[in-house]
Amino acid sequence: MEWKLHARRGLSLLGHAVGYDTLERPDGKRVRRGWFDPPDAVAVVARTGDELVLIEEYRPRLGERVLSCPAGRMDPGESYESAAKRELYEETGYRATHVELLETYYPAAGMRKQRAVVFASDLTPGDQHLESDEFIDVRRVPVSEAIDAVRAGPTCGWGLPPLLLAREEGLI
Repeated sequence: MEWKLHARRGLSLLGHAVGYDTLERPDGKRVRRGWFDPPDAVAVVARTGDELVLIEEYRPRLGERVLSCPAGRMDPGESYESAAKRELYEETGYRATHVELLETYYPAAGMRKQRAVVFASDLTPGDQHLESDEFIDVRRVPVSEAIDAVRAGPTCGWGLPPLLLAREEGLI
């Protein structure tokens, strides 16, 4: 049972591609389906000894502070591993010697972006290198308490899913 693409309409809005496709379903009916194409992004599960390096920041769209993994958008041509090292360093000051791509996935069916989860270890602490609009507090949380700590407040896709995946992989 195949879907057929008849037309794609899109435009750039604030640096992101948005639009819709006109499709023919397997039953012959034509429908439109919207899409949004932000840049791919990466979340970093960073472990140093028996602790995880997490970040806490105010999320304006949620109106609350959120505890999550360091994360961010990828630069054009950047690998998931390189983006993870860069985001970890910028947001926390930690440099990772070892990074390992755990998974890539689509966080929502209407967004054609991928999110990656990268595990980082062999960390060296340092100073944050935040962008002018970032206000991030670094939190070191015992591995055994990290999932509960993230679940204690509002949670988002940068917190719980990466931690659960790392736990499933036996890394935390």
